Amino acid sequence: MQVGPISRRRFLSTSAKAGAALAMGGAVTTFLEACSATPNASSAAASASGTVAVEIDEGQNANPFQWFNPNMKAKFGATTNIIGLPFVGQYEKIVAEMVTRSSVYDVLVFPPQMLGDFVSNGFLAPLSELGNESDFNLTDVLPAYRDPNLRRNGKLYAAMYDGDILQIAYRTDIFSAAGISQPPQTWDDFLNIAKELHKPPTQYGNAFLAQRGFCYAWFMNIFAALGGKWFTADMKPAINTDQGVQALQMLVNLKQYAPPNILQIGYQELNEAYLNGSTAMVVQWDDLALKAEDPSQSKVVGKNAYAPCPVRNYMPYSRVMAVSAFSKNQQNAYKVIQYMDSADVSIKYVYDPKCGEDPFRQSHLDASKVKDHLGNPSMPAAQAQSYVGAIKTCLTTGYPELSIPGAPRYLDILDLFVNEALAGSLTPSQALTQAANEWDSITASLGQDNQVKAYSDWVNAFHAAGVTY
Repeated sequence: MQVGPISRRRFLSTSAKAGAALAMGGAVTTFLEACSATPNASSAAASASGTVAVEIDEGQNANPFQWFNPNMKAKFGATTNIIGLPFVGQYEKIVAEMVTRSSVYDVLVFPPQMLGDFVSNGFLAPLSELGNESDFNLTDVLPAYRDPNLRRNGKLYAAMYDGDILQIAYRTDIFSAAGISQPPQTWDDFLNIAKELHKPPTQYGNAFLAQRGFCYAWFMNIFAALGGKWFTADMKPAINTDQGVQALQMLVNLKQYAPPNILQIGYQELNEAYLNGSTAMVVQWDDLALKAEDPSQSKVVGKNAYAPCPVRNYMPYSRVMAVSAFSKNQQNAYKVIQYMDSADVSIKYVYDPKCGEDPFRQSHLDASKVKDHLGNPSMPAAQAQSYVGAIKTCLTTGYPELSIPGAPRYLDILDLFVNEALAGSLTPSQALTQAANEWDSITASLGQDNQVKAYSDWVNAFHAAGVTY
């Protein structure tokens, strides 16, 4: 994952454009309307084109498509051409193409937070109308990722590519030297350990992603542990509660025991803060563990253990694959998605330290399968057991990422104000109050009744998957 800075001016501009495009209603046609003028045109085009254009956030996350290109060419005669988009701004760039019914993308790879918008605006072709749901072995997909991430209105629109969750990585040698026998069990415990192990400039107690673009997730991770919820049943924001203020204040307090450049720390910088040996513990996406045990990337190989976050674990981002409703190559796009999602192929990349994808199938959760795409063990056996065990525990207490119409805009607003609180421009209470006011405006623009139903359906999907919320 790669997260870059984004200015308030740029955010407000791009969000306004995307929001206006998605609010046009009739100007964005449905999949059936888009295809009605030329029935079967997509199928005809698919047989003529062996290149499938794959939109994905650029960098390491595109690597698996490249690794398995020769296999796909041999298996069904198609290869992929990667169209890399920036991590921050991906949503706006996809929308800018899709509202014009552009066929530039065949496969779309994006976080499920965008699925609600994309389905409601007819951007995606239902996979069940292009093939059989049995092609995706859905019973093996972990329930927390399955229907909540892949279905809308009873139809299968996407397949998994990456299952994300936040977890703790910590230095066993530093903990042991300080007489600390276990990872933190509460956020107060986390703060106290960070304070005890903070010995700048050679050792920092903790680090987290505080850079504008995705810092809201680290707030939500604490908010989840305190029992917070996104909204009330009638779509009133629930972030500006006592739980929200307490969670954001905790994050602000953790700044004291973090590297001095904490506001510049994004995904890559957070990895580096741990991999270079300067930080005792971090909360990060679970692919960090694979990099921590890779001698080509890490100075702390064999000195690590992995644990769930206190109380609950937030599940930010993840990635799913879908077929563009406007692709002229839909059948080959479908084949690429089915191939990359399959248990036999996905197990070859979800434990590779050279990409950012993480387990999403029950069959992935086997420590003996922690290998790179060439079949080589990607961490020592003891660390593999710790890593997979932490993921299993994390998933039992996973807290859902928002995935309703408007979710990217709700999350960007939250991120903006969390960042301002971390920068000291606003108090936690002021930041969350202003974010909540903006959320009310987004809900009003999308229709209060529509959002109440979408939120209820989304919550019910998680309840059906056994996720407490």
